[in-house]
Amino acid sequence: MTTPAQTVNEGQVQTLVSDQQPALTEEEQVATLVPSHPSQRNSVTIWTLSNDNPHNTKILDTTDHNKIVYNIKPDFEGKHTMTNMYKGEGEGTPLGYIEWHEFFSDQISFKGAKKVKKGSYFSNGGSFAHTFKDEQGRMYKWKGIGPGLVPSLHCDDNFNPKVPIAQFTRSRMDRSVNPPAVVPAQIFLTPRAMEVKDLVLFTFMVLEKGRRSKETSEGNRMSAWRAEAPGLIPNEETARAVNTGVGPGVKKRDE
Repeated sequence: MTTPAQTVNEGQVQTLVSDQQPALTEEEQVATLVPSHPSQRNSVTIWTLSNDNPHNTKILDTTDHNKIVYNIKPDFEGKHTMTNMYKGEGEGTPLGYIEWHEFFSDQISFKGAKKVKKGSYFSNGGSFAHTFKDEQGRMYKWKGIGPGLVPSLHCDDNFNPKVPIAQFTRSRMDRSVNPPAVVPAQIFLTPRAMEVKDLVLFTFMVLEKGRRSKETSEGNRMSAWRAEAPGLIPNEETARAVNTGVGPGVKKRDE
């Protein structure tokens, strides 16, 4: 039986890594995340989420035999709900965390830094976009952080700033196979994104939490809780009362 973590969109992977690719237009690069620069072709890393909920999932490196590279786990025991991001299986001190607040801004910390409000870590990058810097002061921008959009990460020092260095695809139902199968959520990363892979995942985790919480608060519950995989808990109060592994139309893991 194929597990969600093992289910990979083979056509998409082939598009990313084939040696026989023709030259791509800029629009095709943006759509497929395949850079035309020779040094970056055939080297896209694919992370698969074992659970579509980015706050309760393992991140598996599909290009390295589904090795667990990160573990993101919720913690409901303290005063505030926490989301902790760990390297590997998830032992020791979290690499980063989100401290949930229902009526005020969430507070976040990355690599042991003093926790700050989410709004002071990111800057407004335009419509559905957020910017931030790495430790070297290089600027990045997550675009598409909104309903129905495709989140993609860009940086000014990429060979083409219009082409993303990382991109997230939601889980979806593949009805071209019989029986239909769920293609799990995935993150695609170019070598440039892999230079700051911890930061890429941390910032995505923070922004995706805000996007899904906003969707549910606006009543768009079915969009945030996707039918084929669990979504994010809408707020801290219900987070403590709801099984995070179950969303509308989703079977429990032991069924």
